[in-house]
Amino acid sequence: MRIIAGTHRGKKLVEYFSPTTRPTTDRVKENVFNLLSNYVDFNQVKVLDLFAGTGAYGIECLSRGAKFVHFNDIDSVALNVIKKNLGKIWQNCRVTQKDYLAALNEQYDLIFLDPPYDSDFGIRAIDAIQQGLIVYETDREFSHPQIIEARHYGRAWIYLIQK
Repeated sequence: MRIIAGTHRGKKLVEYFSPTTRPTTDRVKENVFNLLSNYVDFNQVKVLDLFAGTGAYGIECLSRGAKFVHFNDIDSVALNVIKKNLGKIWQNCRVTQKDYLAALNEQYDLIFLDPPYDSDFGIRAIDAIQQGLIVYETDREFSHPQIIEARHYGRAWIYLIQK
């Protein structure tokens, strides 16, 4: 797993696997950011990486010039992995260990939702988000009136939802 583009392109990231955490592959992440390039100017964007896991989505945004990234995960081991991946070179970010709905108390331009596959956390988070561009990764087909893009990569389904 690595950073794909930006000021830290090629930097390897620490991986973490658990029953509820599975890192997004570089192939899927690269395709997600190719899709996002049609909708997002990464300079000055405020990002929430809600079920952050390794922090790969948010770190990619920082490398591409994001103004601020909030990383949130309930898993303390995942939080340590995020901190290792951020290292000392990153600024303009916050790492929290909150319930996912409690972490939605601010407005963001771009929100990454990559919840545990066997949960309804993603759907509940989408319902709670009032505005922003949502990147939702799940293992099943999903329907929502505000979907603007949908892609399927192996087991992963990626949806862009504009609120």
